[in-house]
Amino acid sequence: MTETERHQDITSKHLEAAMLDQVVAGTFTKPYAFVAVVAEPGWVLGVAVANERGYNPTGKTFDTELEAREWAQGLNEHIGWTDDEVMRIVISTMGGQPYERNAK
Repeated sequence: MTETERHQDITSKHLEAAMLDQVVAGTFTKPYAFVAVVAEPGWVLGVAVANERGYNPTGKTFDTELEAREWAQGLNEHIGWTDDEVMRIVISTMGGQPYERNAK
C-alpha cells in the first residue's frame, strides 16, 4: 500500500464503506465508533455506541484482523474521531467510565 493510499479517505476508496457510513450515521443518535470484532472464522465490523453495552454488528465481514482494523480506523477517522476518543467510547460500552463528549 502506498503512502497516498494509506491516507486516502476509506469512503473514497470503497463505495461499500461510504454506504455503510451513511447507514450507521442515520441509525444512531449517540456518539459511536467503528470496531473490529473477532468472529469465527474471521472478523466483523461492529459499531460501539457510547454508554451502551456491547456492540452492534454491521454485517461487514473480513478474513483478516488487519483488514477489519483498517476499515474501523478509516471509518473512525472519516467521522473525525481520534484514537483516544474511540477508546473512550469503547470503554463506555464495557461498563467502564461513562462517555462524555469533550471530556479529558
